This record gives sequence, structure tokens and C-alpha cells, in this order.
Amino acid sequence: MTDFDPWEPFRDLRFAGTREHPEHGTCFIAEGRILVEDLLVSARAGRLKVISVAATTKAAAELKERLPAGVELLTAAPAALSELAGFPFHRGLMACAQVPDPPPVSALARVHRLLVLPRLYDSENLGLLLRSAAALGLEGVLAGPGPGLWTRRTVRVSMGAVWRLPVWRAEDPWARLAEWKAAEAGSEVIAAALSPEAMDARAWRPGPRCALVMGPEDTGLDVVQLGACDRAVAIPMASGMDSLNVAAAGAILMFRMMEQTPRN
Repeated sequence: MTDFDPWEPFRDLRFAGTREHPEHGTCFIAEGRILVEDLLVSARAGRLKVISVAATTKAAAELKERLPAGVELLTAAPAALSELAGFPFHRGLMACAQVPDPPPVSALARVHRLLVLPRLYDSENLGLLLRSAAALGLEGVLAGPGPGLWTRRTVRVSMGAVWRLPVWRAEDPWARLAEWKAAEAGSEVIAAALSPEAMDARAWRPGPRCALVMGPEDTGLDVVQLGACDRAVAIPMASGMDSLNVAAAGAILMFRMMEQTPRN
């Protein structure tokens, strides 16, 4: 692969999704010291494969001794990195890593605290929800169609949760959710919905095996989808506000979901 430019994966990143590498297949980009160092920790533990790191000369000198074997270190002046990325880049470090294999479908049945996202439209909301799910101790996320898990924006906003937390992707997440529920008696599926029948989230006591379903940003869950859930919970609104952003609501409800659950 001598004709492949190792800088190519880092070019024009503003709206970047995944990148195709001739040797390593589908790859993603992580930016900034915190994300890159966390990525390298996962690589040293054998959980991810990092292909290359692009850094300013100063950042490269600080990082060089911590690179796993086989990771290519590319160095450039800050202005050159900004020109390459296509926007003012001040974080000093970027890394290109191979997209890992998805978690096995069979592992979904073992999850007791599950976030379900049947449809989202915004990668920032996806990243924020993944970050909250990982930080609060949920065991996994079941996601339907929507923004890519490994786009630059999702990876950055998730702060690495995308590679820390199992995420199952399905074209029909409702069918996969039904299989999850049938795997163990007493499982419950809870919808987040501002409906008259919804329980006040402050009074909600999740069962031992629970899936929380968050609807899309614009419409929320429809009547049919609500019917596929066991019950609904709602966060009461004040000050004349009608709703919260899906990522903010999800964080609050996931916190309630985990309050009585031992953290890992």
C-alpha cells in the first residue's frame, strides 16, 4: 500500500463520517488529548486497533513513548493540521482507529439496564445519550436508524462512550426489543412520554430488568410505539416549558433508572 497517503483519513473532517482504509477497512477519527489518550489505553488493552496518530510536534514528543506497537505517528505544525482538517484545529492530537466489530446479538439478552433509541436524527443527541448511559452505569444501548455511531461528531460528543459501551444497531429495534423482553420473565419496557397517562418520573421505581425507550427529537414516540411499551414515565415541566431536549430528558430518566442499582 505504498501509494496510500497516511494523512488522508484526517483530511476535511468538519462533516466527516467514517473513512475507508485500504488495509484496515472502515475507520473512525477521534480528536483531542482526552479522547486520543483514552483510545490508546483501549488499544494497549487489546480492545481497539489504532492505526495512526496525527499530532503537533509538541504533542507528539509527549505522546511518543505511550504509543502501542504498530501505531504510526504523524507530526505537523498546528497551522498544517488546521489546513488538513478543514477548520481551526487547536486540540493538538487526532487518531485514526479501526471500527470494532459490533457486540454479539446474544449478549443483549444479558443486559438488565438498557437504553433504547428507535430513531434519532441528530448525532450530537446520540453522542450525549451514549455519554450519559456510560457515565450512569447502563449496560448497553439498542439503537435503530439514525446518525452513525462512528462519525466524528458522535465520537467526540460521546467522549469515548461509543467504544466503552455495547451498542446494538438494528433496522427494526422493536423486534430486537421484543426478543430482549421475552428472554426473562418480569422484564419491563418503559417509554419516556409526556402523555396524560404517564407516571411522574419522581415516583418511578424501575424493576430489576428494565429498558428505557426514548423517542425521536421532533415527534417523540407515536401511539403504536407507546402501545408496545408496558408503561410511560414523564418529567413534569414548569415555567411554561413543554418539554426537554431528548438528551437532557434521557440523562434524568437514566439517573432515576440507576438510583437503586449498584454501580459497576
